[in-house]
Amino acid sequence: MPHLAQVGAENFRVFETLSLRFHRRLNFVYGDNAAGKTTLLELVHVLSRGRSFRGSSLQDCAGPAGKHWRLRGRYQEQGEALPVVVDAAWAQGELAQKRAGQAASRLELLREYPVQILEPGLHKLLQDGPSYRRGFLDWGVFHVEHGFHPAWRRYSRALRQRNLALRQRAPDRELEPWTAELAQSGEQVHAYRLAQLEALRPYMERLVPRLLDTDDWSLDLQAGWTAGQSLRQTLDAHLARDRQQGLTQDGPQRAELRLRLFQRQTKTLVSRGQQKQLIAALLLSQCELICETTGSAPILLVDDFGSELGEDYQKRLFQTLRDYPGQLFITSFAPAGVLENIGEGAMFHVEHGRCRAVSP
Repeated sequence: MPHLAQVGAENFRVFETLSLRFHRRLNFVYGDNAAGKTTLLELVHVLSRGRSFRGSSLQDCAGPAGKHWRLRGRYQEQGEALPVVVDAAWAQGELAQKRAGQAASRLELLREYPVQILEPGLHKLLQDGPSYRRGFLDWGVFHVEHGFHPAWRRYSRALRQRNLALRQRAPDRELEPWTAELAQSGEQVHAYRLAQLEALRPYMERLVPRLLDTDDWSLDLQAGWTAGQSLRQTLDAHLARDRQQGLTQDGPQRAELRLRLFQRQTKTLVSRGQQKQLIAALLLSQCELICETTGSAPILLVDDFGSELGEDYQKRLFQTLRDYPGQLFITSFAPAGVLENIGEGAMFHVEHGRCRAVSP
């Protein structure tokens, strides 16, 4: 499985220049607030996904030298003599990505070098609307089932065209082809999601007790249309309502992934520390499933490791992370507590926009 062996950066936020070599397993980064710890994780994320997890535009990643930046990563595959070079550059409002010197699409790099992140803002996965949870589930399906993305694209196109026809008050004969495609591809999307959910359960059954010391949890998926009916049946039954609203109101775009802990809604009745541990269990389950299915473990980024976690939860999380088969990047304010002796791995200190390797 590939790991990020080396990274270089120019004019990326606080880093005027940067060149680092990473450990194939654990990389621990510490430093004061606003020193650049999260930015180091961000550039790893941008290399793979072509976007920032901070929610900002790629333009905002540019440092003081102008509205441009460059990244270069060297990914080393076990058993291969030479690394694969991946480049990402932002200039004149556009992102250019390359792999081994050839232009590469965002989709290609996303599939080839998967990366997932556990960061404080991820509480929205439990607290905000269902779109975040659908996005989480779909990221995993994308890496495990190659038929999912084409099915989702067909569904998205049919949804756009059907909504347009509804707004234009098109007759039934013009609406029918899009309704038929919507029903067929929508059922496929749901089947892929449901299979992913069932595949995640054995991992969750192992990880939730380890991280939270309980097996009182539940995870289920609501399809996005009337239970007990096919999507086509629901679309036909609600046609008059859809015409009135000018919008398709049933389908996978309305699906809901529901999580409960201690038989409570995780949004309001579970502590922030418990939420973080549950999210960690979800992410690790997803990443381990991808590793077992594809043979390639996603790079896992953990920002602000100890935030909102007591000592016991920190120990549980760190021990669980150490058993993860893929490459890890962990940031924290200082190498203290459970992070004081990281064992095998590399340690980096970030200070005033500079990052250097230090002895663990």
